[in-house]
Amino acid sequence: MKILPITAIMLLAMSSSALAVTMGAPGPVQVTACVVMMQGTGDTVGQPGVTLTNGVTVTLMNKSDKVVKSVTVMGDYHGRHETGTADFTFKPGTTAEITRHFTQSAFVDPDAKCAVTKVVFADGTTWSAPTH
Repeated sequence: MKILPITAIMLLAMSSSALAVTMGAPGPVQVTACVVMMQGTGDTVGQPGVTLTNGVTVTLMNKSDKVVKSVTVMGDYHGRHETGTADFTFKPGTTAEITRHFTQSAFVDPDAKCAVTKVVFADGTTWSAPTH
């Protein structure tokens, strides 16, 4: 598994605790987990209104048969939205983790949602999630 630090990416301007719900149609790259980190320890167990969150780690799986060069992910947590793109080489059949730290915010509950919205492949082709 690749672990990728992120400079300008991803999800959830604030966060929750535990695993998130994946939304949207299945695509060539899928979110398998969206874990919100707690301040200080990186733990994923929070107490509503007490615990502070400070980031998110998104786990992705490349289910396509192509090398991916870029993935755009959208996240939603209690009305807060964030979209970001990560550029990296992502081989078929592998997983990658992308972590982003945010300004601390109060934990509400584990109801975060995230989805891949666009994929750019090494061959120059793209995939975009269908819009509703």
